[in-house]
Amino acid sequence: MSVARLATIVFCIAVMSLAWASGCGSGSNGLAVVKGKVTYKGKPVPNGTVNFNPMDGNKPSASGKIQPDGSYTLETFLANRPSPGAVIGQHKVVIVAMQDQEGILPEQRAALPPPIIPSKYTHPNTTDLKAEVENKENRIDFDLKDDK
Repeated sequence: MSVARLATIVFCIAVMSLAWASGCGSGSNGLAVVKGKVTYKGKPVPNGTVNFNPMDGNKPSASGKIQPDGSYTLETFLANRPSPGAVIGQHKVVIVAMQDQEGILPEQRAALPPPIIPSKYTHPNTTDLKAEVENKENRIDFDLKDDK
């Protein structure tokens, strides 16, 4: 077998291995796409952020801005650059959504706008929201409930 033929075979195996390792729905960085919708009392939550914090604390968290229709798409910062998705695995989820104070004069605004969702969802120690990010494109919706 010639050296050129051997080099071609090794190159083809390397390319196929790289393609296989990248998987479906995620990149080689261990992230998978996560999109969803946040609702409260049957209506979309119109603003705020959704944060996915990996149960394995050694991995980066992901966050996404809630759009007016309640939808969100997560991003994770890797090497100071946003990458689409969240780390594959179990996450504790924190959602922060405050009353929009746009249109209110600055002197009439509250120092800290009131939350528009139950406060239990706004802190890692009190939230009961959990999510599993799988190695595929994930759709994870949250229908928030009042405190009991």
